[in-house]
Amino acid sequence: MSASVGDILDFVRRWPYCVACGALTVVLGAGSWYLHAESTRLEIVLRDRGKEGEAMLSQLIGGSTLRQELAEAKAVGKRIDENLVVEANLAENSGYFYQIEEQTKAHLPDFHQVSSPNTDKSTLFRRVPYGLRVTGTYEQVVSFLLALETGPRLVKITTFTLARLDPAGRTVSLDLNIELLGKK
Repeated sequence: MSASVGDILDFVRRWPYCVACGALTVVLGAGSWYLHAESTRLEIVLRDRGKEGEAMLSQLIGGSTLRQELAEAKAVGKRIDENLVVEANLAENSGYFYQIEEQTKAHLPDFHQVSSPNTDKSTLFRRVPYGLRVTGTYEQVVSFLLALETGPRLVKITTFTLARLDPAGRTVSLDLNIELLGKK
């Protein structure tokens, strides 16, 4: 063995912890350099694939239509999320029905929120049931029902009963059990 190799072995025997840390630093530095180079290469590949996708989308006959439809689908999804009811927010939920009552000139003599079913298997939404009675002229009651069906809240009518309150008059009563789509 030469003197320099012997000196190196003596150094390693005397300072093993320092030698191990130095070797580990060199190995980790090389690994870091490799990962950085690989990350840069993958970013370039991702950017190229994105450009290819955009070029392909623009060359499609309906590419602009697809973008518009995607934007509209996102807008509709946002609008649905904004119009979901929160079961615990009784004031806002009741205000929705009383606003329709005011617009249609019908009357809500009986209105109450029913307890939600615990067996609701939907993971995204919750059914918020209500029971209500609407009275007024036939036109007012039908206007109330139309406003309920075409309003911003998603409503499912589960049961209804329409009856004339007085045989000689024009006053009718509509008993409804409905479910509003709510946030889970």
